[in-house]
Formats: sequence, C-alpha cells, structure tokens
Amino acid sequence: MKRSISFLASLFSLIILSNTSIAADVYAEYEITGMGAKSVLSKMYGKNGNVRTDVNMDVAGRQITSTSLMLKSNPGVILIFNSMTKTYTETKTTKDASIKDFSIKVLGTEKIGKYNCSHIRMTSDGKSWDMWYTKDLPSISFPINGNSAASSEKLIAELKSKGITGMPVKIVFFKPGTSTAAITMQLTKYEPKTLDVALFSIPTGYKKSGVSFDAEKMKNMTPSQRKEMMMKMMKEQMNH
Repeated sequence: MKRSISFLASLFSLIILSNTSIAADVYAEYEITGMGAKSVLSKMYGKNGNVRTDVNMDVAGRQITSTSLMLKSNPGVILIFNSMTKTYTETKTTKDASIKDFSIKVLGTEKIGKYNCSHIRMTSDGKSWDMWYTKDLPSISFPINGNSAASSEKLIAELKSKGITGMPVKIVFFKPGTSTAAITMQLTKYEPKTLDVALFSIPTGYKKSGVSFDAEKMKNMTPSQRKEMMMKMMKEQMNH
C-alpha cells in the first residue's frame, strides 16, 4: 500500500500544475477508481506550499487511512505515515521522476459536473493520460523543485501557452499503448477554508521507520535485493 500512496502523491506533485496558485488554504477530495474493487477517497489539504493527502482504502474489509506529506521545507521527499505502527517512512523521488519528452494536445472544451473544463491529452515516456482543467477553480500550490523543477517549469509554460490553467477536475490514466482507462480520478469536493498547521507536521508519538524507501535505489536493485528489502519492511511492521 505504501507504494500506491507514494505513487499518488508523486503523481499529484508532477502533473497538477498551473501558472497560478492561491495563497488561501484549500481542501479538496478526489474519488479514485481502478485501484481495486471499490473506489478510493483521496482527501487533499494545501497550505503555504505544503500538501497533505489522506487516502481511505478498504483492505480485506477494513477501512485504512494512509497519510502522506509533501513539505516545502523538505523538497524531493514524501513522508508516508502508518497509523497502525505509529511510524513514518521517507520516500525519495527518483532523479528521473519528472515528466520528460511530453506532448500536450488540446481536445476541446467539456463540462464535468458543474465545472467548465478544457480537455487535454498528455503523453510522456510511452504513457498517456487525459486531464480536464477548469478555470473556475484556482490550483493548489505544490512543492515542486529539486530534480523535477526544470521539466515542471517547462510543462507549466507549455500548458500556459495553450491557455490551460486552474485545477484538474478529472484525470484518466490509460493502460500503456491503449485507450483503456487504468485509473480515474475525479474531483468531488473543493473548498477554501482555514487549515490547522498541525495537519502538516509529523504527529506526536510517531517515529521514523528503520527502512526508508528510495525509489531510485529500488529501481537499480536486483530481484533478490528487492525481495530482501521488502522482507525487512514486512518484518518491521510485524514487530510493531
């Protein structure tokens, strides 16, 4: 589950971009389908360039919430919390975690729910996804810098040149080489409201996990090394 939450957090930090962002605190909810038999609810909180994501999932009949933090003061790192063990894991973004060799095609305008949207198709590194941006809502400011900063700025400029700004209302990720939807995310709630700064800090009593997840190192590991790393993570969870 950590890898799924990390994937979603990284995803938002890379593709929910706009040339404008608001200073006010924002709370938003996305319904995610395609990650299992039941839909997943993702709650997002944005404040002062910090982003918190709570994902509610049904695992074997149990409702489990996993929380991730992306902090402006700690770029390139996603903190993932385990409420069962009172621990948190640091997930480092990879050196190539940027959107590269991308193309953007504007497909037209559509209405998604109550929002007027621009429908675009993006492709990058053999992957493609459709997004519906609305100017009816300003975007959430994400802490995008470090390894992905240059490509992110290029992507923002390209979106701006095509008149695409605001907040994504819907995102559909396709299976590689097909037009079949793999994961769909749709905005179900958006409201500016004052958020407690405590939402963006490590909860009291939580300790750093003894096993950090470095996606770059994981990618370069042999199958046996990856298996050993996963066993260490599982053993740690069982000991708490």
